Amino acid sequence: MERDSKNRKVIDMQKNIGGIMRECYPLTPAQLVHIYTLNYSPTQEIVNIGTGQYLQTKLNVAALREALNRAVERCESMRMRIWKDPETGEIWQYIEPYQNEFFEYYDFSEWQEDKVTEVLTKWTSQPFDTFGGKLSRIVIVSLPDGYNGYYFNVHHSCMDSGSVIAFAKDVMEIYSSLLYGMPYPKPMTSYIDSIKKDLEYEGSRKQKRDEEFWHKQLAMPEPIYTDYRGKDKLLQFREQSGNPEQRWGMLTSSNGDGATITYELDVDSTNKILDFAHEHDIPVSAVILHAIRTVLSKFNDNETDVTIRDFVSRRSTVLNKKCGGVRMHCFPLRTIMPLDTTVLESMKIIKKAQEELFIHADYSTLKYMKETRDRYGVAPGGSYHSMNFTYQPATLNSVVPYLKDIGFKSRWYSSGKQPQPMYITAMHRPGDGGLNFFFGYQKDCATPEEIEFLYYFTGRVLFRSIENPDKTIKEIIDMT
Repeated sequence: MERDSKNRKVIDMQKNIGGIMRECYPLTPAQLVHIYTLNYSPTQEIVNIGTGQYLQTKLNVAALREALNRAVERCESMRMRIWKDPETGEIWQYIEPYQNEFFEYYDFSEWQEDKVTEVLTKWTSQPFDTFGGKLSRIVIVSLPDGYNGYYFNVHHSCMDSGSVIAFAKDVMEIYSSLLYGMPYPKPMTSYIDSIKKDLEYEGSRKQKRDEEFWHKQLAMPEPIYTDYRGKDKLLQFREQSGNPEQRWGMLTSSNGDGATITYELDVDSTNKILDFAHEHDIPVSAVILHAIRTVLSKFNDNETDVTIRDFVSRRSTVLNKKCGGVRMHCFPLRTIMPLDTTVLESMKIIKKAQEELFIHADYSTLKYMKETRDRYGVAPGGSYHSMNFTYQPATLNSVVPYLKDIGFKSRWYSSGKQPQPMYITAMHRPGDGGLNFFFGYQKDCATPEEIEFLYYFTGRVLFRSIENPDKTIKEIIDMT
């Protein structure tokens, strides 16, 4: 890779795309995860993120159209395009110059809510042209019960949940400024600057430290797969392979067909979790992970070695919080705890493991996946985790405080495909702040009944744990 006069890496390159010279950049490791997903998926919509942001107030369509255009202009990743070199096969990204867009308006105010959801879910299932096409679609909509706002479908390679929320915040703040004279939001940060930071990581001292950390994890004895349906699944994998000592599992889907089931936790119960976390200086994510981990242990004959794949937003700096794009990396959160470990000790162990994971989360997810396969002899597609988890603490009400007196709701729509066999997202609802648990799952890997059973036991373990923090894991298991 070329270097400039100060020995810094030169990571942009001029490319002739459709007769226009573009400043191009390699894809980041976070983006390559989604290209990897596409390579193994029969359909392209598996990487779509469909959302809706709606205010319960009279809609000024012209003002919202203007706010959306300004937000797109301010957010470079909303104008990101991916290009594959026809000669070399190399994949690059570049930023399309801003052009004013006329966003369509659909009035669904006289429809039934479930019928509107059907339409927006169908829109979310429409794939994008990954290499060269526009990677998002925005439609202004009116819903029943006086809610108005916009529907947003975006390719996962240019946005993740954190940047979707940041973009929505920017739209709402601009809209409120145009209509009500509220303060105009500060500029978004540069997506290109964040890319350069990410790409400079390769070969850096930070990468070396992260590599040393993850290689220490790989020096440990082999983990063991724990399935959310019980130990029989691992026994089935062993029977299929003919290896009675096999410790990894493989959850596969023939077509990626999936769905999302949402469970809403009431405000009082949510506050019990938040109060407990605050009192004991434990992150909310660690409290929830303790419950999930204990359930996996219970379902797998009280297994003490449990792995859950944890997703990390990597947005701790001002640049990364407001740059858009996709920054999510994911790594195995492995904890080994004897059954006489207390609830509070368990949560503190998870907290420490998470902190270490976060510190070293810049390492390439795909690289670590390959190193794990090579180290333990895991077949492609095999793993030691059956469940993926992320916690998203932010809501629009928490980041746009002057919306507190206006009814607001946010919706997430399924594309009908799921890239993960089981992915739990814990997220606070706009409005009352209660927790929602989104169970995204592949239909070949779970049934709605199995997910309901899993959620029921996770809830039981969660509240028995915060009510009895000095009880042991074994005691909590016996109580549930």
